[in-house]
Amino acid sequence: MYLSTSKDILYIVLAFAVLWITIFLSWTLYYLIGILKDARDTVHGVKKAASAVESAMSHIKDKFGAIINILSVVGEGVKMAMGKVADRALGGNLEDDEDEPPKRGKK
Repeated sequence: MYLSTSKDILYIVLAFAVLWITIFLSWTLYYLIGILKDARDTVHGVKKAASAVESAMSHIKDKFGAIINILSVVGEGVKMAMGKVADRALGGNLEDDEDEPPKRGKK
């Protein structure tokens, strides 16, 4: 017979234990690889979204920069025009017009 001593039973039990441990470790490794793949896909999606947000923010920043430049030029023009209008309304000479001869009007 094959099971003549208790040592033979021990070897059979150890063989089954090693078999079950191997199956368990293989199953664990399979799921661990699946989890890592999902994590990689998630990180890739987050990087893609962050890149899109960064691109959008850069585009918005460029547009606001252009608008601010235009508004500063318009603001300077309005400031100069309002200064001239105010000076003429008060009847004084403009500082920029000192080289011009004074205008004579009918009295």
